[in-house]
Amino acid sequence: MTNLLRAPILIAVLTALVACSKKDEPPSVAQAPEPAAEPSISMAGLPPGIDWFEGETAAAFAAAEASDRPLFLYWGAEWCPPCAQIKVTIFSRPEFQERSRLFVPVYLDGDLPSAQKLGEQFGVIGYPTMILFRPDGTEITRLPGGVDVERYTSILDIALADAQPVSEVLAAAAAQPDALDDNDWRLLAYYSWSTDNGRVLPDDQRVATFRALANGCPTRLRPDCARLFFEYLGAAAAAEAENTEAALTAAEKSAAAETLLDLTDEPAVLSANVQNLLYGAEPVVGVLSAADSVRRAELVAGWRGALDALQTNSDELELSAAERLNLIRARAVLARLESPQGELPAALLDEARSTVAAIDAQTTGSYERQTAINAAASLYWAAGLDAEAETMLRAELEKSKSPYYFMLSLAEFAQRAGQQERAVEWLAMAYEGAEGPATRFQWGYNYLMGLIEMTPDDTVRIQATALQVIDELNASPDAFYQRTRMRLEKLNEKLLEWGQEGERREVISTLRAHVGRICAEMPEGDESRERCEGFLTHGVAVSQGA
Repeated sequence: MTNLLRAPILIAVLTALVACSKKDEPPSVAQAPEPAAEPSISMAGLPPGIDWFEGETAAAFAAAEASDRPLFLYWGAEWCPPCAQIKVTIFSRPEFQERSRLFVPVYLDGDLPSAQKLGEQFGVIGYPTMILFRPDGTEITRLPGGVDVERYTSILDIALADAQPVSEVLAAAAAQPDALDDNDWRLLAYYSWSTDNGRVLPDDQRVATFRALANGCPTRLRPDCARLFFEYLGAAAAAEAENTEAALTAAEKSAAAETLLDLTDEPAVLSANVQNLLYGAEPVVGVLSAADSVRRAELVAGWRGALDALQTNSDELELSAAERLNLIRARAVLARLESPQGELPAALLDEARSTVAAIDAQTTGSYERQTAINAAASLYWAAGLDAEAETMLRAELEKSKSPYYFMLSLAEFAQRAGQQERAVEWLAMAYEGAEGPATRFQWGYNYLMGLIEMTPDDTVRIQATALQVIDELNASPDAFYQRTRMRLEKLNEKLLEWGQEGERREVISTLRAHVGRICAEMPEGDESRERCEGFLTHGVAVSQGA
């Protein structure tokens, strides 16, 4: 064993697939809900080649137990770019399709009736989340996005063969790390920590736990151990950003920076950490160095060298179109870190434009385009090429199956340009075009939050929009659960902050009375009613009683 924080490893970074929020730790064993409350599973939007279970979720768990097979749960949404990436890079590949015969594959679309309630039961929030369960419903592991199919199926094989829950492996690592075998360490390294949501590891223990794991992981697994080191850096960056206090001591930052600067040309480390390299520069370099410092310049130069190595080996690594675009975006982020007020190099801007144009012309599949165009917009945003981004996204509205998704980006670009009313118009059109109950609430939430932020004195439109969003929510069996509940809590806080006086207070009174009538129709003692009654009540959180 060796201390990875002092071992020579290749620079890389934290995962970009961060869950949108957290919740209290739920039970680790799936408890099947009442059949009447379950959705029937739809295969729409999935590539062929996998015999997805058709029926209710409880029936799927029953089938898994009866056949003594594990259950694979995929939680996703049609509009979600990372979900589209998973469909292309994992679900469409024969390596995964062959293994799918070993388990009961279940697709739970977030817009199905009661899907959000089931999401709360399973502790899933961000799209996509992929979980492997034992036949008895015990959760084994959460599988990562953003890795190649060979790594993905390798970790899946380990989980299928061993079936030891990651929660037990983590406890063993804390008690006696020398007792773990290589497959135990790989399960920890490739667990989807970004979608854990406190299921295995509470937020306040992440920095210390990942540091201990990085220290204990054997050097013979250097590429895998590096992933745990990057989780440590990411947890430290997140903790410091949230608490505005240093999560690491000066000595710890120096040691971590030295490790990052100890670059090699090890392709195994690069390929094991592609997503970390593409997304982690800003938080990690930010937490480890001060602006305009010598250390900042060293870290930026080292990270840029790692990106160059990735690009050189992009064909061998089979980088997707989105990953090739995000590689250039990462370079733009590094340039901003190095010189926040400076102009980006002309060569970098030219490379961004030409790469986007080539990928736009070459990418025809709907899944590929959803993730590639989203990555192109992110690249243009980082590069400050807003006009090109708007032109590209407007054209994509005619091609995309989910144009309302890209309208949110158009709203962001308009807002950044100071075109507040135009931004609000895009949000309104996005809400109008959104499909599915959970998605419609999320897009209605975006529109309403945009109105409050950009046109706070338009009380008539804010009230009308809020009433529409609430009425749609009332018609959904997912009301007050999971992603919907979390946004409702944020909306509750924002509306109460906004509606303190004058006409705004009258709007809050109108909305509160309307919600009160909805709550009164719910059964006494029902969890949804308790959450409903907390909405727009001063000092009471929506999640009270949950």
